[in-house]
Amino acid sequence: MSGYKRRKKNTRIPRKVYVIVCEGKKTERIYFEKYRTRYSNLSIKTPDSKYTDPKNLIKFAKKQINEENLIFDNGDAIWCVFDCDENENNDLTEACKIAGKDIRISFSNPNFELWYLLHFELYVTKLERSEVIQKLKKYIPKYKKNMNVYDLLINERPEAIINAKKLIKIHERNEIKQISVESNPSTQIYNLVEEILKLTEE
Repeated sequence: MSGYKRRKKNTRIPRKVYVIVCEGKKTERIYFEKYRTRYSNLSIKTPDSKYTDPKNLIKFAKKQINEENLIFDNGDAIWCVFDCDENENNDLTEACKIAGKDIRISFSNPNFELWYLLHFELYVTKLERSEVIQKLKKYIPKYKKNMNVYDLLINERPEAIINAKKLIKIHERNEIKQISVESNPSTQIYNLVEEILKLTEE
């Protein structure tokens, strides 16, 4: 962690800090901000970013390490949440290289809403972005971007985690790289959610 300044002593309460840099302007940020709780051992921050492509998102995330005075050895972490979108494998591979060991990635293919959909049903065949939204509206008829669906999903969250893990295992068996165009459908949001839940329940 050379090059990053050390946290000054006694400058904040002794809680772990998770900085979550999202591709979406509001949808993803609204969802993760709902995990904030005053009395937990975790502080969640979702800085506003103008970037949508993975490489610039990760570069922005790297700057947040100093901005938020993160100390990884103390349990702080920084995550970058983005979708496959129109990115090609070369772009995704380059983004992962830039991320290195400091930035943790939570990738969804084709889009973040797949995580929502998995709360209700498992899909194993390739989905277009528009299909995900259409299928999601079967369960949340009035769904639209930037809608706060946290409370609507909370009871089904364990099922979403199970379904997301099933998709990961399918791609592993088929030797498909998780952060790639070919990993449709898949989402790694469950990794981030499980860590948040563990820390907020401590």
